[in-house]
Formats: sequence, structure tokens, C-alpha cells
Amino acid sequence: MQAVEYPFIKILSVTKPKPDGLDQYYHELTSLGDQLYDILDQGKKWSNELTLVLNSGGGVIFPHTFFSKCGDQIGAVIHAILDSGADQVILLGTAHPFPHLIQARIKEFNGEDISQEPSWGVLDPSTENGNALIGNEFSLNLFKSLLKTEVERRGIKAPRIIERYPSLVNGDPEALPGMRDLQKLAKNAVIVGTEDYCHHGIAYALPKNVTIPIAEQALSFARSQIEQGYSLLQQNKYAEFYKHGMHLNAIGDPTDVSVTMHYLVGSGAKPKIVDLKLVDVSNLFEGDPSPSWVAATLAKITKK
Repeated sequence: MQAVEYPFIKILSVTKPKPDGLDQYYHELTSLGDQLYDILDQGKKWSNELTLVLNSGGGVIFPHTFFSKCGDQIGAVIHAILDSGADQVILLGTAHPFPHLIQARIKEFNGEDISQEPSWGVLDPSTENGNALIGNEFSLNLFKSLLKTEVERRGIKAPRIIERYPSLVNGDPEALPGMRDLQKLAKNAVIVGTEDYCHHGIAYALPKNVTIPIAEQALSFARSQIEQGYSLLQQNKYAEFYKHGMHLNAIGDPTDVSVTMHYLVGSGAKPKIVDLKLVDVSNLFEGDPSPSWVAATLAKITKK
């Protein structure tokens, strides 16, 4: 079978992230001052809904892009966790296809055997192997910092955080090493995780003449793409959900988090968008290629 080009290889061959691109995320938190709390509290408009989801055995997805643009979505999840009264939280992070992981991702994408890959499984960053593989992963850094901030503001005891990174789920969560242990933990914990479903634009290897600038058309496009994926997820068509997320015109993260959460919540669980907004990320890349945006998505996965 002829190998098919993995989308992220094409992206990295076309555009280059700025060396300090991710630092922009963290600098925001120190520059916002008291506005940080205002943004967090804007998320309270959804927190009651999400608290009910968590207390009913469901899960919640949040984005991991600029806090100033989607901090209300992140805040909603933080308030929901703390308002739920949960003692334990399973926090699922995206294991991005960084250079040391990308060969395994290419194998996964092309249907090759990944059973001997060290990155195949539910990765625990507190272990030597997990830390070696995903020690530089950024997807949960902002969330953990903001959760700590809110815990300190409330003056309460923080719940135990069980941080995990499902990797190379490959459309088959049941076979993923570590999944059974995660299922056991989920019986006494609420579940949240981060995934960005739709990346679009020049920075993601699209010709400018087929890109959609940030506006209502782009928002409708992103919503349609995400909802098409959710329809597959609801039918437990995990492999098709993965393939859907790998189209360059609306490429998602590797989909491991959503598949894992859906599997943990239970067969037939229902994913649904709670809030969606587009975030300009062109200044994260050399040359500021515009339009380039991410669909920051707050979503819930509920039981039947």
C-alpha cells in the first residue's frame, strides 16, 4: 500500500512556527492583571450546565489557544470542576505530533503497525517514559495554571488531578494500553480534556485562494466541520472520526482526547458544541500568514 502524506508533515513543510510563538500564550496571563479574573468569571454563564454534565458522568472539552480570546470557555470548565465538588479530575491533554512523535503518527495515519511504538497508550507524565515523550507538551499548561489561580482565589483544597495524554488511539480506544486503568479511575472522577478541532488557513498549508477569512462564513464552516465529526463520534465510528479530522481544509488535533472521552463516557454518548469562536493565530507563525485561525470550542459529551 502506497504511503499517504501525513497532513502535519505538509503543514511543517509550508509554514514554520515562530521560536517564541507559544510564549505569547503565557505572557498573556502576566499582562492581563485583574482582567484575568474577569475573563474567568465570564465563563460562569455556562458553568451550571457543565457542572450538571460532570456530575452526571459526562465529559467536557475546552480549547488551548489564546486565553484573552477563549478564556471564558476555559473558565467555564474550571468553575464547573470546582462547583461539582469532585475530589478527583481526569485531565486529558492533546499529545501534539512534535518531531519526536511524528514518525509514530505517520504510521498510525497510514495504517501501519504501531503496537511497538513507545508512544502508543495512555501516557502519564509523572512516569519516566511519559515525561520523556510528552514533557514539552503545552496543551494543558494554561489550564493547570488557571485552575491553581481559581483554587487560590476561592481558598479551597484543590482536587487531585490525574493528568493523562492518550496517544495513537488509532480509532480503537478499547485496544489502547492503559485504557482499562483509565476506566477504573473514571469511576471516581470527573472527566475534562482539551482539543482544538478545526485549524484553517495559510499556516495550515492551504493556498490563500481557498482560505476563508474570519467572519460568519468561516464560523459556519467550522461549526459544520465539527458537527459532522460529532455525528461520527456519536455513532462510535472512531476511525472515521479520525479520518474526518485529518482533512487539511479543517484539520483537527489528533482526535485522541475526544475519542478517549467519548469511550469513557460510554457507547452512544452524545457530543455537542456549547460555544464556538474563531481565534486568529497567524502571529504564531513566521510571516504572520493570514488568514490562519483555530475554532476554539467548548463542548460537552453526555450520556445517552
